[in-house]
Amino acid sequence: MPISSPLAHSLVACRRIPTGTDIERGHSIAIPTYKRPDVLNGTLAKLLNDKIPSLHEIVVIWNELDKAPPSGFVSKHGVAVRYRTSERNSLNNRLFPDPEYQTQAVLTHDDDVWYEPDDVEFVFQTWRQLGRYRLTGALPRCYSRNDKGLLQYHQCRDGSDWYALILTGLSFVHVSFLDYYWSDEAIPTRIRQHVDEAFNCEDLAMNYVASMLTCAGPLNVIGKHPYTNLDPKGGISRKGNHMPLRHNCLNVFEHIVGFLPLVHSMGSIKRGTPHFN
Repeated sequence: MPISSPLAHSLVACRRIPTGTDIERGHSIAIPTYKRPDVLNGTLAKLLNDKIPSLHEIVVIWNELDKAPPSGFVSKHGVAVRYRTSERNSLNNRLFPDPEYQTQAVLTHDDDVWYEPDDVEFVFQTWRQLGRYRLTGALPRCYSRNDKGLLQYHQCRDGSDWYALILTGLSFVHVSFLDYYWSDEAIPTRIRQHVDEAFNCEDLAMNYVASMLTCAGPLNVIGKHPYTNLDPKGGISRKGNHMPLRHNCLNVFEHIVGFLPLVHSMGSIKRGTPHFN
C-alpha cells in the first residue's frame, strides 16, 4: 500500500508554479557532471543546436569541488544554461529540488546520454498527457528474485514487455518527487544515506520513491530516433562492483520502505505509432 506522507496526498497540487504561462507548459533539463568537460560540452551542443519548444532551461549540476564552473549563458534559441555548484560530490545532487526550477517537469539527464532534440519535445508532451506522476523515459530496467528471495537488478530480457524501473539517466521526473526525495522524512533520509555510502543507485532510489508515492509504474517512451549513450570507459557503470552494488540497493531500499513498491509496466509508447490516451 502507499505511504501516508502528507506529500503523497498533495502531489496533484504540485509545487507552486506560475499557471497559465509557457513556463507551466515547459520543462527543465538537469545534467550532473564530474571532470569530463568534453563530454558535457558535446551533449550541451547537441541539445542546444535545434530549438526544443518546451525547453525552459538547462541546469548543469557541477560536482567538481576543486574547480569553479564555467559561466552560464543563453543559447541562440533563448534557452538559459545555468551552472549549479554542489557542496559535495554526491549522486543525490542530481535529484535536488532546486528552488530556482520554474517548471514542474525536470528531465534528469546524464552528461553522456541524450534524446535527439525533436524527440525531447515528443517525450515531454507524452509525460504531460500520460506520465506526469510516473518516471517517463528511455531506459527501462527489470528485477527478479533469486532462489534465496533476494532482489536482483538486470536489463530486461529480450522479448519481454514488462519492466519496473526507468533510469534517471534520461527520465522526466515531477518536481514533487524531488521535494519528497530531499525531505527530512525517515524513508528518503535513509535512502539518501545509502546512496552516498554506495556511491550508486540514486536512479533506483527515485523509482522506489515514485512508485511508493503513487502506486504507479514507470513509462518507457521511445523517440523517432535511437537515443545516444556514449558510455565512457570511466563511468560508474563500468566499475567491477557496479552490479553487486545495484543488487544490494534493491534489497536495502525494500527494507527501508518496508515493502517492495515497484510496479510492473507493460508496453512502450513510440513516436509515430498511434496509441490511445
